[in-house]
Amino acid sequence: MSNTPSPQQEHREQRAGARKPNLTSSDPYAVLGLPRRTSSREVKRAYFKLVRQYPPETHADFFKLIRAAYEKLQTEETKAETDLFLFQPPPPWEARKRRRKLDLSFDAQDIWLLLKSHGDLGRVDFQDDYRAVKI
Repeated sequence: MSNTPSPQQEHREQRAGARKPNLTSSDPYAVLGLPRRTSSREVKRAYFKLVRQYPPETHADFFKLIRAAYEKLQTEETKAETDLFLFQPPPPWEARKRRRKLDLSFDAQDIWLLLKSHGDLGRVDFQDDYRAVKI
């Protein structure tokens, strides 16, 4: 069995919009050599074709790349997610900054100011506390 495709296969691939696989790309469509609008059946066919060309026993690195691309396009849900991130990549990851520890120290002056503002310690006029006596 030869690796050269028959004229019917070449014509079918050209009509389907097949491209040469690019194993250096980060785009899963380019890795599998597929156009953006492709069915899951064509994704599976391209995957198995590339696995036959680059078996894991001899080309482990290429196989990992092909397998990762296939897993991104295998189901409709993962394909939609991949298409979304290809359209708009996620924001760059940033490490979370540590929060500062809360300063719970206080001064006696702070307590005095708090009591003055919420109590009678700051009051000078006590006329409101006395009512007129009715006889």
